[in-house]
Amino acid sequence: MDQQLMRRLQVEDLLYREADLLDQWRLDEWLSLFTADAHYFVPPSDVDGDTADPDKSLFYVMDDHIRMRERVIRLSKIGAHSEHPHSKVRHLVTNVRVESDGALIRSRASFIVSRAKDITHDLFVGHYLHEIVECEGALKIAKKTCVLDMEALRPHARISIIL
Repeated sequence: MDQQLMRRLQVEDLLYREADLLDQWRLDEWLSLFTADAHYFVPPSDVDGDTADPDKSLFYVMDDHIRMRERVIRLSKIGAHSEHPHSKVRHLVTNVRVESDGALIRSRASFIVSRAKDITHDLFVGHYLHEIVECEGALKIAKKTCVLDMEALRPHARISIIL
């Protein structure tokens, strides 16, 4: 099989696994997909999310691995009122494109995340930008950016789930 095709299939499998873990609220396992120095970003909707700089814009989410771990712990507690009981979520990932730059793999994929809770249904639409590296024979996510194709968070008003 062509090496480029094989790499794309491996990346797709990683992204689909990530989506499935989030859908099942298996957040500790989700976190294990990331490198120890990983970052998770959701840039604001009023800038170009592909090139947004967290030093120049106030991001909706700007987590390093420590904050990602804290987010997982917080969402797992009964005291997380916005997510207790957990929302019903479905992460749909499509149009996966993959480029390799030496050891770094970059992917871009479209997403729709459905969130249902308390008779409210929200849809988050956009695209993911992942930076992926190989660690000990497995692919790990070094950086995940969720670029929302929304002009504002209204009517959602908040992001209480992991996109």
